[in-house]
Amino acid sequence: MYRLLFLVGCCSWLGAQDIDTTLLLPDATVTGFRDEAPSYRVAASISTITAAEVRTYPTGDLLPAMNRLPGVRFEERAPGSYRISVRGSTLRSPFGVRNIKVYWNGIPLTEPGGDTQLNFLDLGNVDRVELIRGPAGSLYGAGTAGTLLLSTDTLSGPVRADLTNGSFGFFRAGAQVQSQSNGNSYQLRLAHQRTDGYRVQSALSRQTVQASTRWSAGEHRSLTLHALYTRLGYELPGALTAEQYAADPRQARPGSVETNASIHYDNLLVGIGHDWQQGRWSNQTTLYGTGFYFDHPFNFDYKRETNLGVGGRTAFDYRLPLAASVLKLSFGAEQQLQYRMANNFGNEDGAPGTLNFSDEITSQQRIVFAQATQDFGAWKLSAGASVNDLGYRVDRTFDVDGNQGVTESDFTAVFSPRVAVLRDFGRYSVYGSVSSGFSPPTLDEFRTNEGSINTGLRPERGVNYEIGTKGSQGPVDYSVSLFYLRLRETISVFSDARGTSLFRNAGNTNQYGLEVALDYAATSWLELYGSYTYHRFRYGDYAQRGEDYSGNRLPGTAPHIVNIEARVQLPVGVYATLTENYTDAIPLDDGNTVYGQAYHLVRARVGYRKQVRKMQYDFYLGGSNLLDERMSFGNDLNPQFGGRYFQPAAGRNYFLGVTLSHL
Repeated sequence: MYRLLFLVGCCSWLGAQDIDTTLLLPDATVTGFRDEAPSYRVAASISTITAAEVRTYPTGDLLPAMNRLPGVRFEERAPGSYRISVRGSTLRSPFGVRNIKVYWNGIPLTEPGGDTQLNFLDLGNVDRVELIRGPAGSLYGAGTAGTLLLSTDTLSGPVRADLTNGSFGFFRAGAQVQSQSNGNSYQLRLAHQRTDGYRVQSALSRQTVQASTRWSAGEHRSLTLHALYTRLGYELPGALTAEQYAADPRQARPGSVETNASIHYDNLLVGIGHDWQQGRWSNQTTLYGTGFYFDHPFNFDYKRETNLGVGGRTAFDYRLPLAASVLKLSFGAEQQLQYRMANNFGNEDGAPGTLNFSDEITSQQRIVFAQATQDFGAWKLSAGASVNDLGYRVDRTFDVDGNQGVTESDFTAVFSPRVAVLRDFGRYSVYGSVSSGFSPPTLDEFRTNEGSINTGLRPERGVNYEIGTKGSQGPVDYSVSLFYLRLRETISVFSDARGTSLFRNAGNTNQYGLEVALDYAATSWLELYGSYTYHRFRYGDYAQRGEDYSGNRLPGTAPHIVNIEARVQLPVGVYATLTENYTDAIPLDDGNTVYGQAYHLVRARVGYRKQVRKMQYDFYLGGSNLLDERMSFGNDLNPQFGGRYFQPAAGRNYFLGVTLSHL
């Protein structure tokens, strides 16, 4: 109760501030591929999630909102340990976010080494999500799965404070305040989140502080600054065998508690943006710097790393009216540089023991891109390409076995083109595109946890063919896309005898897919949403260790995923949301001998909103996994040690909360 009283008092005091509630972008507008247009006018599979949809389920992460999109499976292996699969990208992601380029407020959140620490962001640091499915290398560089654009609105939104309590010790508190002065805006966001976790050794604690500002630098210019500090710690329960999973899904892998398997970060990210527009020209430029300290005891070893990174991205647009059309030329560059000092020790009861090896690592990535878009009104044509270069330099300054020296990667620069055509029929459109994608080994794939440096691992390369239609017919909004992605040198994950994740090229894969989304505003108070994903992903020619896996299904990919959602908003202030997610059985090994079982995941939220003068009170309660299904998120793929495939997800759980806003 004292927390609730404190929250009411804080929000009432903050409510004295005057704010601008103008949205920066309409919800239906997308910015991918340098467009600022309605989604149906962009020749690509692009989905958006608004701030209201992000916060439909205040579970502290993006998982429920992202999983409503076709072609996407957002997994949480343990609280804070995220993994995103977009069109089958889980195949090479034993942990973390890979093969997807992620930006936050125009800042490349993905490291030049290819990994993305999405867990540095609290739910309160994201107001809008835009996901490009499929290769977008012509503008964004490496990644055959897609590109994720996250943004924070620094001008709009109410002064807000929220508090949520839930099962398994879940607690989250957040606050947001902003003000304006002489055309300049200032914003501060704070959040604290913790949970004991469903399983043994699965607790999480995260604190985030975000400071954002926007200044007017004249009639045609503006400057933005985003600073984010994150302190994050979460425990790792580890994967279980089928027998352990059946006996007690809440247990941790043997040894995880004794070795204090966990991850701890302190991270600071600062980005400065410059927007300029005059006449037919416009430019967006972002420069950033980041640094984090990483402390990671795990079952066999103990890692400590210090990381420093800098980089920037600039993009120019030029619009030229030509008779009855408009030609838009876009070009720019992006560069990232990262230095990491990494030490690997033995693990002695959760403390660092004898030093095994020490590396100084430099990673750098360079992208130069250009694109031309001709808009004839009914027809829209676009063609773009980029040249991408990535390099690693590992200087092993100490090795207990005496294997010291410098190793450098040998990844040649890659040319990635894309062409697309769209026909606008007024309320809907039909489009087609062909895009080339590539994805080099990430740093954690090139340099693995047990100390080996995999110089023989080759980048993935592929071509994606796609056709689709999207638009609206009365109260119905829809999108349908069909694609075929053929990957060569596909990277897949397996584990050695002790459980360390290793990587290898798996020949080629054939990936066919159908993705459908449908939104129906049935009445003024009832809205229905559904999405369906069909993925037929199989190995082409692939043999390994005397076994021929050609034609087998790709591990980690469900062939069928269905999402159904109903949202009710009554005039009296009562609202409710009910969602059901069906995920088909998932193969977990190359031989397709072990499967993660299919499941139905049901979530619900009911609440009451009441506005008194300028204050809005939102009280809500809800639950997840209401059918109490036994399911495993973030399964381990191809483990050679003990058959540890399963990462059990939480059983039935509930939450209760309140949000106070000054409008």
